[in-house]
Amino acid sequence: MLKQHFKEIAKLNSSEQVWQMPFFAALGVGIVLGFSVFFGKLNYGLIAMIGALSFLYVPNTPLYHRMAVVMCCSFGIVSSFFLGILTHFLPAIFAFIPIGLVAMGSSVLIRYYNIGAPGYFFFVFSCVLGAYSPFEAKDFIFLVGLVFLGAMVANLMALLYSIVVIYGFKNALPSEIPPREYIGFDAIFVDSLIMGSFVAFSIFLGTFLELERSYWIAISCTAIMQGVTLNSIWIKQIQRIIGTALGVCFAWWLLSKQFHDIELVLLIMFLFFIGQFLVNRNYALAMIFFTPYATYLSEAANFMSENADTLILTRLIDVVMGSILGLLGGFVIYKPYLRVYFERIAKYIFRIKQKA
Repeated sequence: MLKQHFKEIAKLNSSEQVWQMPFFAALGVGIVLGFSVFFGKLNYGLIAMIGALSFLYVPNTPLYHRMAVVMCCSFGIVSSFFLGILTHFLPAIFAFIPIGLVAMGSSVLIRYYNIGAPGYFFFVFSCVLGAYSPFEAKDFIFLVGLVFLGAMVANLMALLYSIVVIYGFKNALPSEIPPREYIGFDAIFVDSLIMGSFVAFSIFLGTFLELERSYWIAISCTAIMQGVTLNSIWIKQIQRIIGTALGVCFAWWLLSKQFHDIELVLLIMFLFFIGQFLVNRNYALAMIFFTPYATYLSEAANFMSENADTLILTRLIDVVMGSILGLLGGFVIYKPYLRVYFERIAKYIFRIKQKA
């Protein structure tokens, strides 16, 4: 059994993803950061990168459909960031409520409209970063604008990527739009309620324990709970912990170095390209590169002003806690005798739909 699990953890999976996908994703990140370096505001570029992540939702469908999907997901990511920003007007202990609602709501929409990977992850990611960005209230609208600009770049990259792979290389020809089928009340609403509840609890736990950068607990919990089966959730948890452990060592080494702005832009582009190239092949390997990338992104507000040792140790502890919570959440999703309580709550909340 252990040998089989080890094989699954170390396995390098095949992927239908073409190399142009991570290339244009990294190019979009580079454009956003390049403009910010030109104006001498690299930290603003790191904020705008949140919106640029919407490129990752481009599906392999006809051009008009994929652009519509990316635009809708861009709006969702910007809105999630805005809702996260609004939590600054609430007592810190209550921040888990809107973040949990964003997690549940985005999961419902992703499942209802059958949008594939990366699922609801980046909606929660943008909301959490908005909630924990230590900016002043007078800057909030400006920050939302930065994320919106990043989303605009993502849409441009999605258009260029689609033209290149469809009409240029012709190595990712569009498939038919899959029919949208109602997959059932349990899969859409009950699962989403469980996910939202565990994400909210992870935020509450981190705040209650007064942990440094506790948002990584919620981010890790969100990533782990997207597994298709309980076994895949277990494998993904182990891969995330192993990958993050190696990734924090890599991040610690990078943070100990001094980079010129343009060098940092190229470094972040490289990390994002390699991480995105590997994410469907082996999650642990991808996390080695995503960890320093995400560290730079999450530290945009107080740009690298923290001690690297403290930053990395805190990150590792939070990721382990979040991965364990994500595993528990996955256990609840796939065990009928545990999810029955959430079914009752979901049927009460959506009782109007149930009657229909």
